[in-house]
Amino acid sequence: MAERIFESDLEAWFADAPPLPDSRLFAARVTRRLDRAWTLRRVVIGGLGLIGGVIGGAQMLSSGLFGGLARVQAQSTAVTSVLAGHLENSPLARSPMVHDTLAGLGAGGSETLLMSAALALLAVGLLVTRAIREI
Repeated sequence: MAERIFESDLEAWFADAPPLPDSRLFAARVTRRLDRAWTLRRVVIGGLGLIGGVIGGAQMLSSGLFGGLARVQAQSTAVTSVLAGHLENSPLARSPMVHDTLAGLGAGGSETLLMSAALALLAVGLLVTRAIREI
């Protein structure tokens, strides 16, 4: 029985440890070191991200991605014009909604494709940022 009382007293003594005389100085020094490390981390991560972005952009330009997008846009315009020609005499194509949709695909296909790609890149960037914050 005496052992339990001693153990509870011992736990209470360790739970209420007296503050050390230099605790404020120690806390300020640790906080300063942590803040300095975060600044260095931000600079390194930002610099590496910039270098990676430049390398990625150069790779995209050298791979002919933009020429491929132009070919896809030209082919999609040709396909939609053929479809519009076939559907022109059908009763379905006479409805205003279908007619406006087909006309919009031919006129702004490349802008829509580029905007979708830009939004996809933005979504990936936000996902990566969130993942880095969680780590």
